[in-house]
Parts: sequence; structure tokens; C-alpha cells
Amino acid sequence: MCQLAVAGLIALAFFLAADAAAAKSAFKGGLVAVVPNCVFAFFAFRFSALNNANLVLAAFMRGQSVKLILTAVLLGVVLSQPELVAEAFFTGFVLTLLTQWTAPVFFKH
Repeated sequence: MCQLAVAGLIALAFFLAADAAAAKSAFKGGLVAVVPNCVFAFFAFRFSALNNANLVLAAFMRGQSVKLILTAVLLGVVLSQPELVAEAFFTGFVLTLLTQWTAPVFFKH
């Protein structure tokens, strides 16, 4: 949810600083980062490690594989759009990914 909120804030910043096309591109970049992470979470956290550790490991590996493939497919689909503002797209994508990497600093539970 934090990543989706960050993607929205980045899109809002691009809307205020540039135009609607840049805002859409930035939000698409955020979505290309968020959607595969949600799919990974679905796969990875379906099973409890108390029941079968090997099943959990397999689910994590499957989730990571699907996440990487989905990211590549989404990047290809979005980058093929003619109205895309590439700078805004990559800014949204990278900043949304940084949200995931910096989350442990802000959420120390």
C-alpha cells in the first residue's frame, strides 16, 4: 500500500510540475513496480512455514520467478506506448522500487 501511495504522490508531483501525460507515465512506472510485488506477495505468503518449510521455499521461488517475468512483460507493454514520457516513467518506477528497499528504515516492527 505504501508503494501505491508513493506512486500516486510521484504522479501528482509530475502533474503539478509538468502535465497530465507525464503524470500518467509516472503512475504507470509506479504500477509496473507495484503489481509484480503484489503477485509475489500472493505466491510467497500463501503457506505457513510451520507446516512445511519446503513448500514455503518453493512458493517464494515461484513468486520471484513470476514477479521477474511479469515485470519484464509490463515494462515491454508500457514502453511500447507512443505517448509515454520516458523520464517520468522511469522516475516513477525507480522511486517506487526505492520505497520497497527503504521500508525497513521506516517500519522497524
